[in-house]
Amino acid sequence: MYQYVFALAHGAQEIWYYSDWIKTPGVAIVSCNDSLRPVIMKLEVTDIESKAEE
Repeated sequence: MYQYVFALAHGAQEIWYYSDWIKTPGVAIVSCNDSLRPVIMKLEVTDIESKAEE
């Protein structure tokens, strides 16, 4: 999942993964690799800025 979060967080806009069924730029559908309890996550780019913790 890290590579998708990193790419989306750094402005990746073109569809570089599974372009046959994900047609929305700024969105990634990813899953964990636990074969007994898989979890599917939808990652979306937002315009909310993160705050650095002090």
